[in-house]
Amino acid sequence: MATRSAARGEGHGLEPGRDITVKKSITIPRTLAEQIEERTGSRGFSHFVTEAAAQALALQKAQEIVDDHVDRKGAFTEEEIEEARRAWHGE
Repeated sequence: MATRSAARGEGHGLEPGRDITVKKSITIPRTLAEQIEERTGSRGFSHFVTEAAAQALALQKAQEIVDDHVDRKGAFTEEEIEEARRAWHGE
């Protein structure tokens, strides 16, 4: 289950208490909708989709940063990749 801060959209670039919600109609496969509702119940469906969309958007933004670096400076070196791995793992 999501934490309270995640439920308010914190950590995903959303502005808790400031973002105005909008109602959108989406079409997804029935089996996917059923699997989501099994885990969230019908009242948690929108929150689940919001969190999934925020995570997908964050990944796309991160990829844009990587692509920009590669465009400007070339591919990452093995040393840069290892340094990033160590930083990611807190080493």
